[in-house]
Amino acid sequence: MASDQVASDQATPALYWTATIITLDGSDTTAYGEPCEAGKGYVERSGWWSPDRSYWQVHDDRDHAAPDLYPDGDPRSPGRWLADQLLARLSAVESYDDDRTFYGAYEAVHPGRLTDLVADPTPDNPGAANALAFIRQRIGRKGQRSLTAAGHAHGFTTDQILQAARLLGLRPGATPLA
Repeated sequence: MASDQVASDQATPALYWTATIITLDGSDTTAYGEPCEAGKGYVERSGWWSPDRSYWQVHDDRDHAAPDLYPDGDPRSPGRWLADQLLARLSAVESYDDDRTFYGAYEAVHPGRLTDLVADPTPDNPGAANALAFIRQRIGRKGQRSLTAAGHAHGFTTDQILQAARLLGLRPGATPLA
């Protein structure tokens, strides 16, 4: 794709979201029907995600999800806005696919959010939110849900997407910058 070519036919640059929600169901099988440790089975649901409308729900049809739209007149460049939105929603970005999809680095555990992991509940212990999320995740019980997410940039040029990737410390090949 040429560096000034738009990555989609979307008129306004938009950031769509997908998520996977895993729910522990207490069975002896995974979502794929494979055997697992007794009581540690789960079901999985993936789809389009609207974090402002319903954080713990996904949709089969993208039309049922509300993207984040690059606002007219925003003083930030589209690449800077894209990087800022990805961090605001995912809290950290682990990688991107050299096209337009950016993958979150964290997993949220219900009733939490992906951004819980960067919260600073006390000035003396900034890692407390990370520790609490880790504990919630490890004490898995029937009905517990977890969520992972990715952002998909539509209507941005390749240069804008690459700018966002660089600002996030990523480079082509989906590896973090050293």
